[in-house]
Amino acid sequence: MKSIRENTEVIKSHYNHNPLMEWERTNDNTIEYIITTKMLSRYIKPGDKVLDIGGGPGRYSIWLAQRGCDVTLFDLSESNIKFAKEKASKMGLKLKTICGNALDERLYPKETFDHILVMGPMYHLFEAEDRKKVIDNSLLHLKDKGKIYIAFINMFAGLLYYLDIDKSGFKSELEYNPQYGKCLIENIGWNGMAFTEARFEALPEIKRFCNSFGLKQITIFGQEGFLGGYLNQLDTLEESHRSLFIDYAYRMCEIDEYLIMSSHIMYIGEK
Repeated sequence: MKSIRENTEVIKSHYNHNPLMEWERTNDNTIEYIITTKMLSRYIKPGDKVLDIGGGPGRYSIWLAQRGCDVTLFDLSESNIKFAKEKASKMGLKLKTICGNALDERLYPKETFDHILVMGPMYHLFEAEDRKKVIDNSLLHLKDKGKIYIAFINMFAGLLYYLDIDKSGFKSELEYNPQYGKCLIENIGWNGMAFTEARFEALPEIKRFCNSFGLKQITIFGQEGFLGGYLNQLDTLEESHRSLFIDYAYRMCEIDEYLIMSSHIMYIGEK
């Protein structure tokens, strides 16, 4: 396994290469963006102070700034930060930024926030102590009764992708490295090469991890709802049918039995 420094450089290089691709990945027509913004809207109000850790090129930061929030974007990638600042400037929005590693508590602002989004680090940190460190750092800067939003790549995301996009990919994956299949059967997390080096987390581990910080659980939901394995098919539907499926995916996204059908899972907790 690579050292933390080596892994960090791999991740930084991936996101530095093409921030526009990541911006477009969660455009405002995607299921992940639609459901996630609906859920965030329940709790984050205009005027609230928000720290967006691992927020990439600023898709959610800019959305929150548009809603009148005081937003600070904190990301590892220089290209992502540059992209977000230019995008915010063109839109006439105020956006504060920090570029660096979320493991380094010294980089965090000397203030506290109403809400902290952790929607990137859990995707890439291979070591359990590093994942814990980011949440510990975050909680130091979260107000009492403030809320934290922690996103994970679901262990089943690979399967969902193969079923929807690359039908032969699962067989090729297992022939190249059977470890992913082994982790699926054992229902434990997996580290490996996906779109870049990534961490896929099993649902029982997500729950244990988030509950270990003494937070009050507000909710846990699937960011694509039950549509995680049907995203490609969904885009072929007429809008009235597509909208109906999305509406039900949102209304059902917190049902525990359906969580593994989503590629991304988010926990919301209160300090």
